[in-house]
Amino acid sequence: MNLAELTGKVIVIEGTDGVGRSTQTRLLKPWLEQQGRAVLETGIKRSLLAGSGIRKAQEGHTLGRTTLSLFYATDFADRLEKEIVPALRAGIVVLTDRYIFSLMARAIVRGVDPAWVRNAYSFALKPDAVFYLRIGVEDLIPRVVFSRGFDYWESGMDLHPSEDMYDSFQKYQMALLAQFDKLAEEYGFEVIDASADIREPLFSPARTRPAEEAEPKVLEMPASKPPAVAADQGEGDGAVPQAVAKAADGDAST
Repeated sequence: MNLAELTGKVIVIEGTDGVGRSTQTRLLKPWLEQQGRAVLETGIKRSLLAGSGIRKAQEGHTLGRTTLSLFYATDFADRLEKEIVPALRAGIVVLTDRYIFSLMARAIVRGVDPAWVRNAYSFALKPDAVFYLRIGVEDLIPRVVFSRGFDYWESGMDLHPSEDMYDSFQKYQMALLAQFDKLAEEYGFEVIDASADIREPLFSPARTRPAEEAEPKVLEMPASKPPAVAADQGEGDGAVPQAVAKAADGDAST
C-alpha cells in the first residue's frame, strides 16, 4: 500500500459504551461537512463480511475470548480495506465511532495476551486524532440504566465476575476504564471530560487552519509495559475544536 496516496484523515471517537460517542459523532459529522470536507462515518460491527456474524454469534452468549477478538479483527480488516482506505485515497475525512483501541481494551480485560492483541492489530493505520470521551462509572451507570439498560457483553457477564448484572457491569467498566487510561497515555489520546450532557456538542465550531501536507503513517504498537494512568482532563477555550480542525487539515502534531 502506498501511504502517500492516502490524503484523507482518520478521526477517532473512543470511549466506553454509553459515554456518548455516537451522539458526538452525529454532531461532529455535519460540522465537518460545513467546513467543506467530505466525511465517511464508520464503526465496529459494520463490515459486510463480519458485522452481522458478530451480532448473531453474540446472541448465543457462548463466544470465547480468542474467537471474539479474531471476529472483531476481521470486521476491522474488512472495513479498512473496503471503506477506510478507499475513502482516504479520495481525500475524505473518515470519522469512526471506535477504532482498534476499544477492541484491544476489551480483549486485554478478558485476559488475552497484550502482545498478541497488539500484533493482531499491527496492520492498522495511525489515526490523525483520537478523542477519548472519558467518564467515571458513577456517571455512566445512570445513562445506561435510563437508556437501553445493561447489555450482556458490555457488562462483562461472559467473565462471570458476579451473578448480578449491575455489579458485573460496574466491575467490568472499571477494568475497561483502567485499560483505556493506559492506552490514552501510550498513544497520546485527546482526553475529554464526557460527564456533561451528552446531547450537547463537545466539539464547538472553530476556525480551520490552512491544509498542510502530511503522509499517513503505520500505527506503531509500543511494547507492552505498565504505563502511567492518564488523568481526567477537561477541555475548554476551544481546545477540542481546534484539535479537530488541525487533524482534518493534516496537522500531524495532533
